[in-house]
Amino acid sequence: MKRIGIFLITLFSFLLIACTGGYFFGVFYFRHWFCPNTYINGVNVSNCNFSVCDKIIDADVVEHNLTIVDDDGSKIFVDGKDIYRYDSDEIKDAISYIKSKENPYLWVNCLFGRHDYVFNVQRYLDDEKLMQIVEESNLGEKERFNENNRAEIKYTKEEGYVLEDKTQNLLDWERLEDEVLKASVNDIGYVDLSENDVYRSVTETKQYKDTYAKWEKINNTIDFNMTYKFATGDEEVVDSSVVSSFASLDENGDVVFDEDDQLVLDSDKIIEYVQSLSDKYDNMYAPKEFKTTRGDIVSIPYSRFTTYGNLINVKAEAEELETILRSHKSPGEREPIYIKKEERGSIKNNFNGTYVEVDIAQQHMYYYVDYELVYDTDVVTGCKANGNSTPECVCFIVNKARNVTLIGPGYESFVYHWMCITSQIGIHDATWRRTFGGEIYLYNGSHGCVNTPLDKMKELFAIIEIGTPVVVHQ
Repeated sequence: MKRIGIFLITLFSFLLIACTGGYFFGVFYFRHWFCPNTYINGVNVSNCNFSVCDKIIDADVVEHNLTIVDDDGSKIFVDGKDIYRYDSDEIKDAISYIKSKENPYLWVNCLFGRHDYVFNVQRYLDDEKLMQIVEESNLGEKERFNENNRAEIKYTKEEGYVLEDKTQNLLDWERLEDEVLKASVNDIGYVDLSENDVYRSVTETKQYKDTYAKWEKINNTIDFNMTYKFATGDEEVVDSSVVSSFASLDENGDVVFDEDDQLVLDSDKIIEYVQSLSDKYDNMYAPKEFKTTRGDIVSIPYSRFTTYGNLINVKAEAEELETILRSHKSPGEREPIYIKKEERGSIKNNFNGTYVEVDIAQQHMYYYVDYELVYDTDVVTGCKANGNSTPECVCFIVNKARNVTLIGPGYESFVYHWMCITSQIGIHDATWRRTFGGEIYLYNGSHGCVNTPLDKMKELFAIIEIGTPVVVHQ
């Protein structure tokens, strides 16, 4: 019995010491930490440092965000921290009051009951800051309502005639401001502009109706899109901006309509446009750069012997374009009418890889098919000493003939194979010559033709087609 008594006394003493120690530890601990079951504005702050009080009250004041939804679905977010303010002294007083109510010596009592503190600090809305944020959003870029706005038809070189209507669905800034401020003051947090009637239109006037009637007549003609496809591979789009430039104007600069209320097109302007296409894309009269077999690039000037190239028939194409525009039906794509056309590729792409090259300086001729060299031979070109040099030019095989007698001033020569390439100049065999190539052409060349060995001429004649491009260069 004595031992049991000693054990109980020892246990009681230990528990007393432990409870006393635990109590005083709690007293010390809850000098800086909230007691159990403590709530501030509904937030459980039990065992939290007193500094959390600042955050809770501050959040309750400024974390009132605003979302504005425009009528197109786009959203503008306004952070409450940017637009709300409060009295810092008021916050300090609230925190001091709550801290004073936290008695660390009574922390044990808090284990058996909830303690609530409610404090609503007065928020102050910064109206100017709020509207500045809205102004800097995409809403600030919207066209604003103005009773004096009008619908107008304007012309620019880049766009042609366009209808500029500043009378419809305009943002009423005063109404917007009222709705945004009301939502912020009432802490609604969400404003849908499509439901708040902040967009409105200017009342339609006679001027408005007349402008739209005029625009309908103009747009009936200029609403057009066609793509020119040129033989060079280039493209040019004829759209409303281009067609607008064709409109006939009166002395006041206003568009002219005919008796059928159709926009009158100026034929001279259309011709000028087609001529500009010819100047830009035709290469008949332009020097042509060519990469030779020997590896360098030569410039071949235009001469009367040049027959291969592009040349738009400006007058015929302008008339056809005007007819298409008056029909109001675009063909989608169109190739212009040509006087001459590069039927077998451009010099830019080496005529799709199939062509004849006559190198005067090297006195050599080559024939390529699909970019592969299939034939070459030495030749003798026009005599340089007496002024009969073979002209540099870009031409083509005009025709082919057998057993032809060539007649000219002071000569009459029979050839087995003849291929005319331009004017009276051609490629043919020359049985009267024993050698070809070298410098023969400088003093004993032809009358301008390309003399070729008989066996090589026979071979070329058999494999080449009429129309094949021919490049003659120094």
